[in-house]
Amino acid sequence: MKVTEVALVQNDAAESAKRNQILDGAKACFLAQGFDGASMNDIVKAAGVSKGTVYAYFPSKDKLFEALIFRDRRLQAEQTMVIENPERPVQEVLYDLALRFGRLHKTRETIAYVRLVVAVAEKFPQIGKAFYEAGPAFAYDKVADYLQSKMDDGTLQQANPHLAATQFLELVMCGQIKPKLFAAEDIAPHYPLEEVVRSGVAMFLAGMKKL
Repeated sequence: MKVTEVALVQNDAAESAKRNQILDGAKACFLAQGFDGASMNDIVKAAGVSKGTVYAYFPSKDKLFEALIFRDRRLQAEQTMVIENPERPVQEVLYDLALRFGRLHKTRETIAYVRLVVAVAEKFPQIGKAFYEAGPAFAYDKVADYLQSKMDDGTLQQANPHLAATQFLELVMCGQIKPKLFAAEDIAPHYPLEEVVRSGVAMFLAGMKKL
């Protein structure tokens, strides 16, 4: 690699590190104070950079929040939606995938992000779209690709793979998110995640497996 190419790579790495430093500072502020409560001055202090540096990367608070949402949701989705050993029995693959998916979506951080995004999505629809694209849409596509492969090899009956993927992920999270989202866990029925996932996988495959 030429010296100029090395310099460009190092510069790109430095730029990425600075951008992530700003996003990490913003994350702490948004999660602690909410979107409206967190000011750019707060974010500057939390990130440990100058205000000019923040604005050099992000022209406004909503654009900064949008970038943060996309970064974090996509990273979590990529780490969670991994089809491990796809040659295993389909029920094992779907159970493991759904369990990881469920555990991610029940964390305090995920619930906090959902509340923040819902609160600002009407005013800043691009934030809602970034959340959806980085997380749910990515998950649906991953599951759809796997289901399509199982339809192609004859394990599952033919169906719309994206619709099936959406129905599957909704089914295995039944009753898990809303009680947390609405702070109603003390009055809502409690169903262990493992039980919900096991039941959801069984119900899904009952409708999808070839007779």
